[in-house]
Amino acid sequence: MVTFVQLGTYGIIDRFFPAFKESDQKRGAFIQFSLLYPLLGITAFLCMHFLFPDFWGSIYAKKSPGIIQYYEVLAILVFLTSYQFILGAFSRAHFRVVVPSMLDNLLLKGGITLLIILFSLQILTFTQFIWGLVAIRFTNVSILVFYLKRLLQKPIVWGQRLSKADMKSIIQYGLYMVLGGASSVIISQIDIIMLASLVGEEATGVYSIVFFIGTVVEIPRRALAQISVPVIASAWQNNDLVTIKEIYQKTAINQLIVGALVLGLILLNIQDIFLLMPKGKIYSQGIYVVLFIGLTRFVDMLMGANNEILLYSKYYRFNLMTNVILAVIMIGINLVLIPLYQLDGAAFATLLSIIIFNLIRFTFLLVKYGIQPFTFQTILTLLWISIATGLGYLTLSLQLPPLLNIIVKSAIVSLFFVVGVWKLKLSEDMNIIANNIISLVKGKVSK
Repeated sequence: MVTFVQLGTYGIIDRFFPAFKESDQKRGAFIQFSLLYPLLGITAFLCMHFLFPDFWGSIYAKKSPGIIQYYEVLAILVFLTSYQFILGAFSRAHFRVVVPSMLDNLLLKGGITLLIILFSLQILTFTQFIWGLVAIRFTNVSILVFYLKRLLQKPIVWGQRLSKADMKSIIQYGLYMVLGGASSVIISQIDIIMLASLVGEEATGVYSIVFFIGTVVEIPRRALAQISVPVIASAWQNNDLVTIKEIYQKTAINQLIVGALVLGLILLNIQDIFLLMPKGKIYSQGIYVVLFIGLTRFVDMLMGANNEILLYSKYYRFNLMTNVILAVIMIGINLVLIPLYQLDGAAFATLLSIIIFNLIRFTFLLVKYGIQPFTFQTILTLLWISIATGLGYLTLSLQLPPLLNIIVKSAIVSLFFVVGVWKLKLSEDMNIIANNIISLVKGKVSK
């Protein structure tokens, strides 16, 4: 919902801020526009929200009837979340991602976890829990405001206006961002919707849970994307294809290494994970769903920052086009495979669709710009992944309780894999981090 309400403003900031940051007047006009423009979407949302309360109530009535009396609070949360994303985008545009990331992971996720614990212990009422969510979001936004005031060393020149040509380009791009966000939401639900209609709700419930396990593979990608986005946007502004290619290849190798480790650990421990889950025997029928969805996310990571490179280039419309193509492909393959293989068919259809989708993007970037994400290090990394994974499966059959088994096997495989990555020098960035950590440890020990 927030994606639609803010009218693509966070993407607008990522793409256009490098073009306006050098001129105080243009910079002030752009910041002013970026802070006011989302109010159009928020106002439209509020009008729909309060003019049609029965419609919104019907959305929650079936699965979350208890939240209907608090649905006005949703408007506050949408407002705060929208500006959290927007302020985070400004911070990212200044190549500052640590503070927003810490706020997101520590304050937001940690705070929500604490609220859930307090509510489950009946220390908080549901009303207090809901307003606790508002308080966390408000605190997050407030800290970002003060942080950005310090970050923006030059004073903002208010009262300036963007040119009509700039406004047209910005609004057009924002609308494409909204459409792209809408298509991404639809794509993410295609397999679940079709599985529910072709097989039934029980299978869909199992699929949804094990699907989530597979998507854990891509969590590190989000952090890497936060870092690469401002660099890519700035490079496009300067027509710096050398930097674009460098980022393309660096994100591919770094994501490949991290994604391989996470996927390997999930597959190595999946049986123990099912043993720890309530009704694990039921969910274990989705083991191939975990494999196929994990591989789907792995393929996405292997292809590097192709999404970000396209999104902030002059060919950003092609990004939306590929989403439409992906949706059509997914529907077609799901129609064939779900009746034949049910859960596994839906997951495999997603994997095939994402492979085709990424090949289209790969080919487009190769033809248009002559860039591709692979190097000799990619081959070495894939070989090392195969060796490390194979050894893990062949040697680690420990007869331990499930949780202890997961901890021990994960520690052994991670250490073995990471040492190999470091010794083989598969990633320049990761070797720098590893060497810094080793130097720090040596310094502490020598004292």
